[in-house]
Amino acid sequence: MYEAHFGLKVRPFAVTPDPRFLYSGRSHREALASLVYGVRERRGFVRLVGEVGTGKTTLLRALLEGLDVSIRTVLITHTTIDREELLRMILNDLEMPCDKLNRVQMIQSLHDLVLLTFQSRLPPPLIIVDEAQNLADDVLEEIRLLTNLEMGDTKLVQVILAGQPELERKLEKPNLRQLGQRVAVRARLQPLGPDETAAYVRHRLRVAGAQDVDLFSSTALATVWRRTAGLPRLINILCEQALVNAFGANKKRVDESLVDEAVRDLGLDRPGAGAPATTGRRAPEPRKRKWSALFGLSARGEER
Repeated sequence: MYEAHFGLKVRPFAVTPDPRFLYSGRSHREALASLVYGVRERRGFVRLVGEVGTGKTTLLRALLEGLDVSIRTVLITHTTIDREELLRMILNDLEMPCDKLNRVQMIQSLHDLVLLTFQSRLPPPLIIVDEAQNLADDVLEEIRLLTNLEMGDTKLVQVILAGQPELERKLEKPNLRQLGQRVAVRARLQPLGPDETAAYVRHRLRVAGAQDVDLFSSTALATVWRRTAGLPRLINILCEQALVNAFGANKKRVDESLVDEAVRDLGLDRPGAGAPATTGRRAPEPRKRKWSALFGLSARGEER
């Protein structure tokens, strides 16, 4: 609607996960490096934790795009499932017939597949579970049992569990302590600081094709951070509304008053709305770094 008005090719603040817009802030850069390390070194269990709206799904999509095509991946995003449904999802993503198999047969089928993968000197399959905090305890236990599939000290299945902080607390429960103890790599996403929020907004405008990435004034960006506490999803929602308001007012630049208007439109000025101010932490301006240095896994898990 407003793209031509601001000289944009696409909407810069869509809330759907898009790896093209992944911003290399300090927290996101470190978390992505941890995920890549866990996969490359075949550490077995990796855990990614972050509050709602910090960009976990976008980070996972970027990871998937950067992995070597020889790594067979399973992405599970629907997590209100039982143990048998979990196994069927895994086998379906791995293109293994399972419609007429019971749970024991499905486990055997998966075991045969990962053993063949190992014998072919290919990387082990990678199972990624998003919103993992919603998984029932017995389903999490099923995932743990799947990682018992190993050959010597080589893991035949790798797992990334991504979720909200509730996942971290769930894995500390006594009945899940065996799973919690198996987490070899722990990654965490934090909200953006004020300088990173400004850089994040400019980054998304640049990716969207803006010739002038300073469409938002410095005071407008400060208000964006204050109202969103640095949560990327809230930043996107607020900046989108601010651009719509600027377009409606036939303005080419977003100032603080337009952000304040967007805050009111979205109800972010109500008590308890948006993100608590305590979640936004001041962070140093991140150094630029190419993701390609982290990616590039060969079939044997070696750098290309």
